Amino acid sequence: MTTDTQNSPTIDEARVEAFLGQLITDFAGASSTAMTVLGDRLGLYRALTGAGPVTAEKLAAQTGLHPRLVTEWLRQQAVSGYVTVAGDTYELPTEHALALSVVDSPAYVVAAGEIITGYFLSMERLEAAFRGDGGLDHEEVPGCTYHGIERYFRTAYVNQLAQTWFPAVPGLVAKLESGARVADVGCGHGFASLLIGNTWPGATVSGFDRHQPSIATARARAIEAGSPANVSFHVADSAAIGGHGPFDVVVFFDALHDLGDPAAALRAAYDALAPGGVVVAVEPWSADDWTSTIGMPITRIGYASSAALCTPGSLSQPGAYGLGTLGGPAKRLSLLAEAGFADPILAADTGFNLVVSATKR
Repeated sequence: MTTDTQNSPTIDEARVEAFLGQLITDFAGASSTAMTVLGDRLGLYRALTGAGPVTAEKLAAQTGLHPRLVTEWLRQQAVSGYVTVAGDTYELPTEHALALSVVDSPAYVVAAGEIITGYFLSMERLEAAFRGDGGLDHEEVPGCTYHGIERYFRTAYVNQLAQTWFPAVPGLVAKLESGARVADVGCGHGFASLLIGNTWPGATVSGFDRHQPSIATARARAIEAGSPANVSFHVADSAAIGGHGPFDVVVFFDALHDLGDPAAALRAAYDALAPGGVVVAVEPWSADDWTSTIGMPITRIGYASSAALCTPGSLSQPGAYGLGTLGGPAKRLSLLAEAGFADPILAADTGFNLVVSATKR
């Protein structure tokens, strides 16, 4: 093989070095994610929370773990900036604990690591989806993904649903206070359904999901919550909710983009709603011009979720719409209008979620 140096492209060595640095940084982040999941599962962050400076030996004794491995884990956490180190002691700053171990903190996002773990566990099936019809059925997704989703989105539900999302939708809180009938489509493990039922005890909430294991978990969560009489869960897809209606409110929490046919789901929601009923869809934050979000961590995570989980899941279902996890509010608003809803609006943009809503006239 010969090399024609006159026709070879000029290599910008500085650009190579800059990208290499970016790639190594991303690999370091992925490695830290694995260690974060490990620390979360083993209770290491919980043991460190509020404990002050501790040695590796003391932490290992408190958690019943191998001291040599705990030492290496702590060193990895220290070089990553997750814990601080002084001599032979390590400490988890309170500000870091809010993200890693304080469950009701608005910064609690540690469970995102479980979702990412699911991507790696699904890698062979995901590769086959890319080479085939694009579909990855929800039954093929590992359980850690669903439990990670429940914990990850719980933070937004606890800190945003009643405080920001619902008050931003015209007339919604008044409906709930008056005893609205609510359908939660794609309810997953049911946390949001139970939260609505608890916050507005006069309302009745029916959670629907086509994923039977998720509904089984939701029913178990309901039992743990004291079996509230105003909340129930059903194995059903979005097209079947009409048989349980009519409803005054239909909600889709981070679920619309997961559906095989979101357009049909919104039409079914329209048909299931009583006149004057409200539909609400909460979606991950994104922009209509996706190129304006290049380099943003939130969209780097979002598009990975779209490629590895949400879009393959949609493509595995009847309709195979493949809306995508992101893509901006305009497409969501147009789907609402096409389903027959009047005056679709972007009710709230929190920088983390988009809340779109519309009314059946």
